[in-house]
Amino acid sequence: MANIKLVDVCKKFGAKETLSNIALEIHDGEMLALLGPSGSGKTTLLKIVAGLEQPTSGRVFFNEVDYTDAPAQKRKAIIVFQDYGLFPHMTVGQNVAFGLRARGEERQQILTKVKNILQLVQLSGRESSLPAELSGGEKQRVALARACVVEPGVLLLDEPFSNLDTSLRLGMREFVAALQKKLKFTCVLVTHDKEEAFMMSERVAVILDNRLEQVAPPEIIYRKPATKKVADFMGDANYVPGKVISGKFVCELGVMPVNEPDTDAALGMFQGDQISLGRAGTGFSGTVTARKFAGKLTYYTVAMGPHLSFKVTSVTSDFLVGETVSVAVAPSGVNVYPLAEESP
Repeated sequence: MANIKLVDVCKKFGAKETLSNIALEIHDGEMLALLGPSGSGKTTLLKIVAGLEQPTSGRVFFNEVDYTDAPAQKRKAIIVFQDYGLFPHMTVGQNVAFGLRARGEERQQILTKVKNILQLVQLSGRESSLPAELSGGEKQRVALARACVVEPGVLLLDEPFSNLDTSLRLGMREFVAALQKKLKFTCVLVTHDKEEAFMMSERVAVILDNRLEQVAPPEIIYRKPATKKVADFMGDANYVPGKVISGKFVCELGVMPVNEPDTDAALGMFQGDQISLGRAGTGFSGTVTARKFAGKLTYYTVAMGPHLSFKVTSVTSDFLVGETVSVAVAPSGVNVYPLAEESP
């Protein structure tokens, strides 16, 4: 296992800045997700941790030792990319044993380790199979077995499930999370998928526009985004202007308690699942302008007037487009940002 500390890491490719002053500590034995859209710098940061890229400035520490200039093979960090990287001419057993053979381990020890790790990833009996004979999920498990068999201090996963279909992806998320808990290695997962980051990790580091915006447990990232930029990236944010007076956010929807300084120009944010709809007649009213049924959840757009509408996530599919509904907001669900961070 390893504790990793990144101190003011910057990376430029020519004049283009890919990472800006990243300061992040990854705890020994934790699963941390680097979450952000494509092009935000996540994979570059992963490669810097692995030693496959050098930072333009800043330092990288493993267990309090400066590894910034150390080559990849000195770091005990293994990276698994989304294309698996299996050798097509080698069997499953040979692929998994590759790192052990490269280290010069004894044959019997290699056979024992390969057998044990294949049992752990539920591929016992497939030692002689070629990659072409495997499903996508099986290939992914072989790649993970090859990475884990060398007992890395850190396992780095770069969008590892993006090539899998939905059902396989869900299963592999659970499998990798359970494997990490069992083997107790430090793991960093790069993903653009919010659900994947939330389901698998103990903490999430949100990277937007090449900057680290927030590091926190998944529920805090979702419920208490540190900035409006993070709230927007969550994709479920509704905004209403107001002001903060004596620890209360005052807006056209009512008065709600907040822990913010007084201001005459504030922007209140509510997630869609913190807004409830009901039959018209009580409280504030709005008109359903859009409705998308998605099985367990239904997504509504509700117009509250000419200049205000809400995106609402509901477990009920009872309301139809054109229907007038009552709208209620959970008083504890408001987050407040400076009005200068204009809403879209």
